[in-house]
Amino acid sequence: MTTDIEAAAQQADVFLAGKKKADDTAFMLGRVLAEMGIRVGDTDSWPLLKGRASLSGEPSVFLGTVPLPTAKKLIDALIYAESVKRGAPHVRGCGHDA
Repeated sequence: MTTDIEAAAQQADVFLAGKKKADDTAFMLGRVLAEMGIRVGDTDSWPLLKGRASLSGEPSVFLGTVPLPTAKKLIDALIYAESVKRGAPHVRGCGHDA
């Protein structure tokens, strides 16, 4: 049987492990966005990106509010990547207004 202190310490360890995983994921996403010319922390590009975790240790990444031009840029990049993956020719603009 664990004491309340041991249980709290275990819960804290689980939370911190989830938070570290979320922070690492947010960092890597930030690096990918930087490679695309999207600046995290810039209100006109991508204002906020944070790693979070629930008390159960489930990691998540809070994306914040992303401006529409940035969202369109990401959509175009994802569609392009999928078309390359499938070997299909890429249609420029993917139907989005710039």
